[in-house]
Amino acid sequence: MGAFIDSLKTSAKIGADEVKKSMRVSQLQTEISQLEKKQTEIYASIGKLAVESEGLEKFGDIGTELAGLEEETAAKRAELSGMKTPADGSAACGDGFCKNCGTKYTEGTKFCSSCGAKLT
Repeated sequence: MGAFIDSLKTSAKIGADEVKKSMRVSQLQTEISQLEKKQTEIYASIGKLAVESEGLEKFGDIGTELAGLEEETAAKRAELSGMKTPADGSAACGDGFCKNCGTKYTEGTKFCSSCGAKLT
């Protein structure tokens, strides 16, 4: 009977060790994912700084593609802004829509909560 109990204890210890290892693997995968996300955000910030400093032309085809995407985005925002009208009559209460992205804002708001543009 003692050998059986010892066998159960050994199995339980191995099982607990495997659970701990599995939990650590999961934790490390999450931490790696978070670090990689932060790295991507920093690369994006560096890229924006480089474009602001050097201009899109310096980046060849990639810069041309980005310029085209920016133009397309601006056109779609303008279209969206033209389509958004307050259906509930709230404009009479001082609400409005951001001219940059079309997001609705409340009277007294100074900057758009969506794109950060200054509201007039």
